[in-house]
Amino acid sequence: MANTAGTTFVETLDRMALHPLQLTQTWTLSDWQLVAEGRAELILSPSDRELVAANRAAVERGIESGRVVYGVNTGFGALCTTAVAREDLRALQRNLIISHAAGAGPLAEPEIVRLMLASKARNLALAHSGVRPELLDAVVTLYRADALPEVPLMGSLGASGDLAPLAHLSLALLGEAHVLHRGHRKPAAQFWSELGVEPQVLEAKEGLALINGTQFMQAVGLVSALKAAQVAAWADAAGTASLLAFDGMPSPFEDRVHVLRPHQGQGMVAQNIRSWAEGSPLWHYEKPHVQDPYSFRCMPQVHGASRDAWRYVVGVLQTESASVTDNPLVFTESGDGVSAGHFHGQPLALAFDYAKIASAEWGSISERRINQIMLGKRGLPMFLAADSGVESGLMIVQYAAAALVSRNKQRATPASADSIDSSAGQEDHVSMGANAATDLYEVLGNVQRILAMEWLCAVQASERSGRNLGPRLEALKKRFRATYPATTGDYYAHEAMEASLAFVAATPLSSLDSSAF
Repeated sequence: MANTAGTTFVETLDRMALHPLQLTQTWTLSDWQLVAEGRAELILSPSDRELVAANRAAVERGIESGRVVYGVNTGFGALCTTAVAREDLRALQRNLIISHAAGAGPLAEPEIVRLMLASKARNLALAHSGVRPELLDAVVTLYRADALPEVPLMGSLGASGDLAPLAHLSLALLGEAHVLHRGHRKPAAQFWSELGVEPQVLEAKEGLALINGTQFMQAVGLVSALKAAQVAAWADAAGTASLLAFDGMPSPFEDRVHVLRPHQGQGMVAQNIRSWAEGSPLWHYEKPHVQDPYSFRCMPQVHGASRDAWRYVVGVLQTESASVTDNPLVFTESGDGVSAGHFHGQPLALAFDYAKIASAEWGSISERRINQIMLGKRGLPMFLAADSGVESGLMIVQYAAAALVSRNKQRATPASADSIDSSAGQEDHVSMGANAATDLYEVLGNVQRILAMEWLCAVQASERSGRNLGPRLEALKKRFRATYPATTGDYYAHEAMEASLAFVAATPLSSLDSSAF
């Protein structure tokens, strides 16, 4: 049976519901979802543990031989030419963590920190970072105990790795700063004391191994991908509800149409729309109008292109999560410590910027559909009010959606197009991938809100017009109305919007398998 890293540290943890994940194996989006929720058991196999130990031994041999290796016995960044005496190597690593914990802004959510811990454990387990197995055990222990370091969301340039966020993550290993331990904030030193375990004393190279890497960008990108899978599904569902409430045309979604332009996402969306609309009497009668506005007619092309973009982004994340992003890279057989550039976040930064644009489009076209069903066309009352004029209906919901769409346009500006000199010119090109990641996460949150607004409007439009949305959407509508009942007149719009958002967020419509995008 494989050894579990950190098992002896947490004897009382209930592991019955945990899903075992080998640190060095490929993980799917479903696996990452379990990790984000704290429902995974991170496992280091005996053979992988031996590789980590052998890699550490290579570092020790290099120190014994007097070889000068960046970050092992030199300063960092622009201080790389400063030699460090052997008796100062531990202080060098500790000082690195303490001094680099210079993040800013609000704290990362627990899901992001769990993903950071697991991503860092995977990176160290690939045995090119020169750390002791015991340090890897300690990282896994924080995850397994759900003792989550406080990590500010801002402060990483996305090159030299995510230095500030990872330094904050690493403080807890030293017994510094605070952790959120199963919902309770406490000093990290207290957490280790309660376990009966001493905090880590970092050896040569280990501090650098902890803070070099792209694990913050990875974590925010992964939690964004998990949200994007549900946003994609809800875009199709809410869009179909609006289409039917608007008495839209079925012909643009026929299979014979989409085989002529076989983009994968486009075909998937057309199929989804047909599936959601199946059984609706609105789908099978001759319409008095001959075509619909683009925001309805072009859902497969627009939603589908966003899905195709996200399929690429998930591929980048999968490659990155299985990569060594440390520096220097330690090669066990030769003992070489090679300074390279795997910490540079450009592959992620470009992918996230692409994802920002793609995700914002789900919101942009959704807001246009909201606007269309507000205009008093095709038997729908102005602003979906029961008594237009006396009542304003959902007029201002469209305003709110438009404001979020405009905010997303600003956030969709490419972060990777920017760079800034740092560390006295030694680090003279950076990716800004962390900014791209946090912008992406905000964009997706805004899109989810916009889609929740569309869902609210589409439901009310169907009720005001008496139009049947078909078995699947009517069942979904019934579930929603169980949480927020329909009313006949004007009502507190914000409360309804928040109820719709809560329903959308709590109602996943997509699996996380290969069909997610």
